[in-house]
Amino acid sequence: SSASTRRSSGRRAASTPSHYSVTRPRLAVAIEPITSQARGLADELGCVCIAPDTFRGELTTFIPKAIWLALTTPQPRVNADLDAWCTWAERQEGIDARNLAVMGFCYGGGKAIRYTTSARQDAATVVFYGSPLTDAAELRKLQAPVLGVFGGADLQIPPELVRRFREALEGSGIAHEVT
Repeated sequence: SSASTRRSSGRRAASTPSHYSVTRPRLAVAIEPITSQARGLADELGCVCIAPDTFRGELTTFIPKAIWLALTTPQPRVNADLDAWCTWAERQEGIDARNLAVMGFCYGGGKAIRYTTSARQDAATVVFYGSPLTDAAELRKLQAPVLGVFGGADLQIPPELVRRFREALEGSGIAHEVT
């Protein structure tokens, strides 16, 4: 049925740009079940793109189940998954895993900013309409820029929350752009 839950093979995607060479491309980690778009991101950004399966193989088209997965996937487990992929990337010839960006969309955006503040402060962070952090002390840990992209009429991430995120970044002295 179209509203079903199933287990995937549990694969995670790591895609290199189609013009890949051993010139040490950058590394991007996209937190979201978007493995089919990893190749497109790799080509567009000119980097290696890893799209970990942070739901550990559980897929669904049933919206309440998707919301439940997003709300119950623990940040420490996501951090451990991302750390494992970053370790893998560091061991690959031709990948500059020190030049890291972590991005996420919706669920993944909130997980991305929480990962970089707790585990990879040296990574750039891109939050596409994910739950932002507004704690300046947490954001102050970051050592790389942050991009936040939000919808002006989004009911889930209201403009007031986006404003507080922007102000916390400004108060932390973190290079950022929030739109």
